[in-house]
Amino acid sequence: MKNKHILCWNHHKNDFEKISIANVMDITSLYGLNEQIKKIQKNTDAFVSGLPFNHGLIWGVRGSGKSSLIRAILKNLLLKNSNCDVLEINSEDIEDLPSIFLNHKFKKKIIIFIDDLSFEQNDRRYIQFKSFLEGSFYTSEFKFLTYVTSNRRHLMKRDMLDNERSSAISQDEGVEEKVSLSDRFGLWVSFHNINQDEYIAIVKHYFSLNGITFNEDIKRESLKWIFSRGNRTGRSANQFFKNFCLENNIILDK
Repeated sequence: MKNKHILCWNHHKNDFEKISIANVMDITSLYGLNEQIKKIQKNTDAFVSGLPFNHGLIWGVRGSGKSSLIRAILKNLLLKNSNCDVLEINSEDIEDLPSIFLNHKFKKKIIIFIDDLSFEQNDRRYIQFKSFLEGSFYTSEFKFLTYVTSNRRHLMKRDMLDNERSSAISQDEGVEEKVSLSDRFGLWVSFHNINQDEYIAIVKHYFSLNGITFNEDIKRESLKWIFSRGNRTGRSANQFFKNFCLENNIILDK
């Protein structure tokens, strides 16, 4: 695993940096995401095998495991397959995508991962990104799959679409132009809020994976944890688990 890496784009260096996947969360650590994993894994396998595939938009509430899931699937891919490169592009650097493909001669299939992408008012980068997803002369010689995570289903604030409806001369055309970006993704995978029982199940899963006994006292503490923070997500479950280990001087393998 020490020789397995993803290529992270460094805008300031105008080049990629190799980052080891050794510390990426294993897919076994993710609980309650079987349906999402199944859909993304099937699409990824299709891409690798030369079958029809779709670019993927992974959207939903913050802290629900979107980024962790994609990274875990791509980690597994790199461990099993030597014919793919994984490129992670910062959402702020998507304007670099055309020049990346123009100046780098990739010899393998490419999976592009862009985390936490969204567009603000008057941000016209979405037009360029839409064209990139559709394919261009820059990318025509490369086989690539794109996965994007976002808290927004259409990658834009709701009020941006509402403003377009209220101010555009042709309301339908204005909204359609913005919504059409998310339509470029043939695969939509959604992540929603979890209830208290689901939160507890995720906490239990972390304890079980690490061979630590879970009891009613810990359950009460885990509930206090989320009540004090005002959120109930897979991320908060993981944070509680880490804090518990810290407070009890439990050393984890990784």
